[in-house]
Amino acid sequence: MKKSAYIVLLASLALPITGCQTTKSAHDVSAQASADDAFARAMAKSGGSNASLLMLEKKYKNDSQNATAALNYAHALRQASYLNRASLVLKPFADSEDPKAGVLNEMSMIELAMANYDSAENYAQKAVVQDPQDYTAYQNLGIALDAKEMHPEAERAFRKGLEHWKGDPTTIMNNLALNLATQGFIDEAIEVLERAQALSPDRIEIERNLRIIRTLNER
Repeated sequence: MKKSAYIVLLASLALPITGCQTTKSAHDVSAQASADDAFARAMAKSGGSNASLLMLEKKYKNDSQNATAALNYAHALRQASYLNRASLVLKPFADSEDPKAGVLNEMSMIELAMANYDSAENYAQKAVVQDPQDYTAYQNLGIALDAKEMHPEAERAFRKGLEHWKGDPTTIMNNLALNLATQGFIDEAIEVLERAQALSPDRIEIERNLRIIRTLNER
């Protein structure tokens, strides 16, 4: 099987956290102002239809030093594909001396969505150090490492995440299976996908990947 790089982008929940203090340079303030203008124009063009996003923006602007407001707003921005703005909002909190729960994971996901894999790996590694049982951090780390073609290292991250996973594990099982297939471990990849399909038979991407890998195996 020909090896190829891939990435599976994931959604996450914004975890409640407490506030922390940050400082901004003149460059940061200028960049934020430019992002504000661009965002305002985009929302005006869309008719401001995303009420939830606008509400989170208002909460953030009312208390821009509040980590919870920044995290929730950045998460919503990422979901709406305003990635540069999400990064500007959350980065001061992610780079603080004591980032709160959820900030590092969200920052890692923002960097993954922007294809900044070195930075995504860095934030995910910090999240793992902050909480060695954080399965989301392991998954983000695995995705970043896979994108950098560090497949054995990514496999270890995915397996560690699966070990600590809570709830439906099929997303990380899918990632692990694709990783195994990329390394040429086709039979094991099929086995993992079959287990994932048994857990979530309605997930289209599981069925699709299983069909593709089975076809490659037959060839």
